[in-house]
Amino acid sequence: MVSKMSNTDVKSVNRQITDAITQSNVMATGMAPAHSLATLYQTIAQSSGTALQNAVSNQQNVNSMSLAALSQNIQLIMQNAQPKTVLQPIIIQAPAPEKPSASKPKTE
Repeated sequence: MVSKMSNTDVKSVNRQITDAITQSNVMATGMAPAHSLATLYQTIAQSSGTALQNAVSNQQNVNSMSLAALSQNIQLIMQNAQPKTVLQPIIIQAPAPEKPSASKPKTE
């Protein structure tokens, strides 16, 4: 039942087959710009998202470093704390003058 055909025996191909192949080629060629733009947009979206994730991560690291520096500075301040000294006022108020008492006799 199997017949052997050589390449020289095939004279033509069915038009429906050639049309289907031509249409699929035209469709693939026509969709190429849209496909490439879609790929470009997805790549841009992914790289933008990654950039924002990196920015957030860097900000978190900066905040951690700031907190560590603040803690260390507070520790240094607390270690060098000296007891408070009471400052004496520079201007001393003179005592109020005494009022003459009525019991003392006046000498003239």
